Parts: sequence; C-alpha cells; structure tokens
Amino acid sequence: MIKPDSWIRQWGASGGADPFEPEQVNSASYDVRVSDHWVCPTRDPQEFRAPHVTLFPGEVVLASTLEYVRIPRDVACDLKLKSTLGRLWINHSLAGWCDPGFEGDITLELQNLGPIPFQLDAGRRIAQLIFIAMESEPEVAYGDPGSSSHYQGQRGTTRART
Repeated sequence: MIKPDSWIRQWGASGGADPFEPEQVNSASYDVRVSDHWVCPTRDPQEFRAPHVTLFPGEVVLASTLEYVRIPRDVACDLKLKSTLGRLWINHSLAGWCDPGFEGDITLELQNLGPIPFQLDAGRRIAQLIFIAMESEPEVAYGDPGSSSHYQGQRGTTRART
C-alpha cells in the first residue's frame, strides 16, 4: 500500500527528511531537490560544487538530494524523476530504490537523452519519493549488522563503493 499525504507530513515533521518542506508533500509522494554537489566523469575536475551544471547531449552526472532522508524499517521507497524533466529528455537512469531502514542523502544518476544542452539548477525539485508499506518489518533492514549497506549515512553525492 502506498502511503498518503497525511502519513508523509507526519514522517517529514518527525525527522524523516532534513530539511523538511511541507509544500513538497503531494497526495502520494514527497518531492526532493537536487543539491549543488556534482560528479561528472567527462569533466576536469570530475567532482565539484556549483549552483548549476549544464548537461550536454549524452552526458551523465551523479548528483544528490538536498534532503537527508530516514526511511522507516516498515516502509520501502521508490524514487521517480519528476515528469517535467522526463519531458525535457533528462533521465534518472539507474538506482531508484531505498530499502527499509536506509538513511542518508540519495545519490542520483542523471543523463541528458535530448539533442540540446540542459542546465540543471541546484535546489530544483528533481524527483518524488513514493513510500510503500511493508507487510511487516524485515528481519534485516538496511543499516543493520549483516546487511549489505554500503551507503548508509552517506552525505552528498557518493561514488560507487565496491
């Protein structure tokens, strides 16, 4: 079952998102914004902070959410790119899932699939979190001892940890 706006407001107000902005609550999702921390393998330097990044056709960039999130143990979370960005040929191409118990900034994998450069501004609402109720808490949640939680507590844009 997908969690509604009343649950999302309570989640956010009780520390589920930091910072939490009530106006980012939708009927069945919470909007997250992109931060100013970018990692782009085609740039020198590859990692930088800037108020915006221009993505050229075919180019990819790692970014992160401005919000630090805390996903409850009895909820999973699906991240979906805002539809306006999809209509501008920007794609969130890969990992879009937060396991129960995940805590941290969410790293985004963004690509320009369009034919022209696109400027992505820090602070822009970039994606929506959809909260899905679990039937029960998992035996081992993300971040628990014995879990494969490479990214628990991550801050900023985080490269792959292998």
